[in-house]
Amino acid sequence: MKEKVKKFYDNNKQKVTLFGSLAFVMILIIVAIAVAVKFVGIKISYEKLEDKLEEAAATYLQENPSEYPTSTNPTVVISTDTLIQNKYIKELEKYVKDSSCTANVLVDYIANNNYKYQAYLTCKDFKTEDFIDVIKKNNKISETKDGLYEMNGELVFRGQNPNNYVSFADRLWRIVKIDKNDAIELIVTTEKADITEEWDDRYNTEKESTKGINNFLLSRAYTNIKNFYENNFKSYEPYLTTFDLCVGKRGEDSTSKNGNLECNEKIESQYIGLLPAYDYMNASLDGLCSTTISKECQNYNYLADNKFKWWTMTGDIATTYDVFYVSYRGVLESSYANTSAQNRFVVALRDDVLFASGDGTLENPYTIR
Repeated sequence: MKEKVKKFYDNNKQKVTLFGSLAFVMILIIVAIAVAVKFVGIKISYEKLEDKLEEAAATYLQENPSEYPTSTNPTVVISTDTLIQNKYIKELEKYVKDSSCTANVLVDYIANNNYKYQAYLTCKDFKTEDFIDVIKKNNKISETKDGLYEMNGELVFRGQNPNNYVSFADRLWRIVKIDKNDAIELIVTTEKADITEEWDDRYNTEKESTKGINNFLLSRAYTNIKNFYENNFKSYEPYLTTFDLCVGKRGEDSTSKNGNLECNEKIESQYIGLLPAYDYMNASLDGLCSTTISKECQNYNYLADNKFKWWTMTGDIATTYDVFYVSYRGVLESSYANTSAQNRFVVALRDDVLFASGDGTLENPYTIR
């Protein structure tokens, strides 16, 4: 037997030696990894650490339900000290290569016992940022060029092609403005509008035909976009906030661009709407965009589109059946409400949604998390 073993070894000496060397190297690697995990810790990205903090806060509240936010106390702050002391996480420096990091987790009550968790992490080379702050930082207030303007107590994007693209909910949007309540209002791009239909097709007594009635609250358009929201955007509600829809009417020769006509009548606290005519006018940098139907309003206006026509939310005060829409030429015109055009829906992001990436260009739109 010994002779057979010796003969096998002699015949396979190189293979046995190679196998032994490989086994030894593998053992060394395993030992090195074990030592690194024990004494150094596996480092993760800052974004992964934010996720870990949010998961830890969720577990903490599940085990301490009396500390959940409520409708009367809608926001609570869970400190990292609380999470560390109760062993829901380790010290932050165990996770990232930065001993300077501090963090808290904000938990917001949404509705029906739903909660939103947001970790705010501050480190030497990283800081969690609200999207609204990034927009303001990247777009200094302008007076002549494409960009962000102070108008009517709001921050309004204007010009031919400002950097206001956002990728959200599997669609591409443009930021219209940051309103007086810090809601970030978005309008979907024409390529992603999804709904092309009549604004309204009810029987109009004045016209004695089904030309429609230009009351947005009672319109088919309002009903259809609300149904569309329920079917497509309801799951994104933690990122969204309600805003008031300005549904007052205006005339073809109206010169007001401060919203006093449209906002004279409101549908309050809505999750989805269309654009009022004055917001379209304000997007133009042409000083001759002076009345509702001024052809100059199409100039230097990122909302002008020569591919599609689309509805605004604004009825023509001169009739009970005409509604303003943006034509293929990018001009505001009025037409029977039963005409077919796109519903470019508008939604509003909360002021505390977090910035993820992007610079607002078409090639690199903003994303949130």
